[in-house]
Order: sequence, then structure tokens, then C-alpha cells
Amino acid sequence: MFNIILAAGLSSRMKENKLLLKYNEMSFLEHQVKASLEAGLDIIVVTGCYKEDIEKEITLIEKKYDINIQIAHNANYKYGQLSSLICGVRKLISLNNKENYFISVSDIPLIKKEDFLILIPNIKNHDALRPFVNGKFGHPVLINNKISKEIIELDYKNKNEGLRSYLKNKDTIAFNSSNINYIKDIDTKESYDKLICKPSSS
Repeated sequence: MFNIILAAGLSSRMKENKLLLKYNEMSFLEHQVKASLEAGLDIIVVTGCYKEDIEKEITLIEKKYDINIQIAHNANYKYGQLSSLICGVRKLISLNNKENYFISVSDIPLIKKEDFLILIPNIKNHDALRPFVNGKFGHPVLINNKISKEIIELDYKNKNEGLRSYLKNKDTIAFNSSNINYIKDIDTKESYDKLICKPSSS
């Protein structure tokens, strides 16, 4: 089973490449990779804006864990997350994948292997499963492989189109949880400072 990690964004709210920020001496990207490996998942990383920096980090991670990470570069990353999702799913199809798979964002460094494993048996034959915490959908999203061909046909240039709007019209189930790891995204300097317990400069 694969985890497609979306690492193609501009980090516009952070104003720097947030995926290389350190938490407990590991980059956000490494945290996501480590949790995936511990859960027994293979990994695809979708690069974009910071392609060279992310690929350098991937090389270091591969050496550290003695693994091979699949890379898919999204040349259309400026169109947003859906374009990266489609790029990742296209790569997955090219690998002749037959299993369900996860879609993850890289700025949720608190995710653990258990957070993946608990979701897997609950999707059953549904199209997708999303963690739902405190009235908010989180990540990772578990996707049934049977809808992959539909996903790659989505119009990523349409600003009104996205994974969330698409899944609203599919057989998607919410996995109700109190686990804030699923929704603890770090996308601003303030949220990062809070994560690492750094006092505010203001």
C-alpha cells in the first residue's frame, strides 16, 4: 500500500519551505516518511515549487532509512493541490498499483504509524475515507483504488474543483476521531513556533 505525500506547494503562508523545517531534529517531510515506513507503506513524494531542495532531502532520507522513495514532479504545481494529487495518482497508476492508498500532506508532523493503520480496515468498499476531528476533515485521506481513473480526469485548472468537492459526490465516509494529529497542520510561522514551544517575538 502506498502513501502519496504532497510536497509541491509554495508554502506561501509560511514564507519559506515549511517541509524542511525541523521538529524533534527531523524535517516535516522526514516525519511523514518515517510514520509511513513504520506503518508498512511505500512512498511517493510529489515535488513542485521547491523541487531541488525537496529532492536533496529525499536523498538524505533514503540513505538514512535505506529505502527507495518514488518521486513525481508536478510541473503544474501553481494550479494548487489538486494538480499535485493528480500527478501522484498518475505515478501510482504507472506502477500498476492495485491497492487502496493514502493521500497525505507534509505539514502534519505529528502523524504516527497508528494514525495510518487504524484507518485501513474501515474503508471497506467505500470510495474514500477521511478522518473527522472536532468538526474538521483532516489527513491522510484513504482512497479506494477503483476511483483512481476518475481522479486523474479531474480539472485541476478549475478553482472550484478539488479533492474535497469531488469526494462529496462519492461514497466517502468520515472516520470520527478525537485525535488532533489528523488536523494539526503547521502552515504559519506562529503555528510552527507554538509547535516547537518557541515564545512569540511580538
